[in-house]
Formats: sequence, C-alpha cells, structure tokens
Amino acid sequence: MKEIETLALALEVEKTELKFYLELAKKAKDDRARRMFLFLAHEEAGHWSLFEEKFVEALIEKCELPSVDRKTLEKLLVKVDEKNLSEVDAVRIGMEQEKLTWEFYERAAKEAEHEGVRRIFEELAKVEKSHYELLKAQYDSVMKTGIWMDYMDFSLEVD
Repeated sequence: MKEIETLALALEVEKTELKFYLELAKKAKDDRARRMFLFLAHEEAGHWSLFEEKFVEALIEKCELPSVDRKTLEKLLVKVDEKNLSEVDAVRIGMEQEKLTWEFYERAAKEAEHEGVRRIFEELAKVEKSHYELLKAQYDSVMKTGIWMDYMDFSLEVD
C-alpha cells in the first residue's frame, strides 16, 4: 500500500474513533467514564491533526488524491451497535479498536517511505497501545469492583 493511501486510511480510522468516543461521552452516566471518553476523543483529534498535516504534504509532493480502500478500512474498524451499548461494552469495544489501530500503525511504520511519517506512525502506535492499556485497566476495574477508576492515575507518556 502506498504511504499516501495509508495516511488516508489513518485519517478515516482516527475520525471514526473520535466520533465513537464523543458519542460514548454523551451517553455515559458515570462522570469518570465521561471524562475518560472525552480524554480519548481529544487524543484521537490530535492524531487526526498530525495525519492531516502529513497527508497534505504527501498530496503536494505526489499531486495525486488517493482513494480509501473501503474493505481495508472495514477491517480496521470494530462494528458497533450503539443502541444497546453499555459503558462496559463500550470499554471492551474501545479496547478492540485501539488494538486494531496500534497494530495498523506498527505495520504502516515499517512500510513508510518518509522518515517523518515513519516516526509519526511509530509514536502513535505507542500512544494507541497506551489507550488500550488504559481501557483494559478500566475494564478490569469495572469487572472486578464495578467502580470506575480515575484515568488520571495513568501515565500515557510513551518512551
């Protein structure tokens, strides 16, 4: 897959994740859950911005507008039935989505043509993995105690 096509897919994934977390924040009954989902939405918006910048640079360089391979995109997005989605289900689905995304970014980093794009994919793969870890800890906490933990106890700093 060409780098510009990978960037286009990354933009779509980040946009979908941003919308997902914003919808969950709107529906969350627990304030700590709402704050966690808003935090994750903010993170995804930042990722979208980074990819947008690199995408525009690639467009200028290549002078071609790629199409997004919808079959590949569907494989990168977890299917969600938002009507009957509990907060616990939402966390579990978020974990699945973050795992798909971090693995996609790891593969994209290996295939990147430009050093700057490779570094962004590597860095965001680490961030998406930390999002997975945050959601996993939350899921474990809720399943064992039924109490939302405060996500601020976590460091999402990456090495």
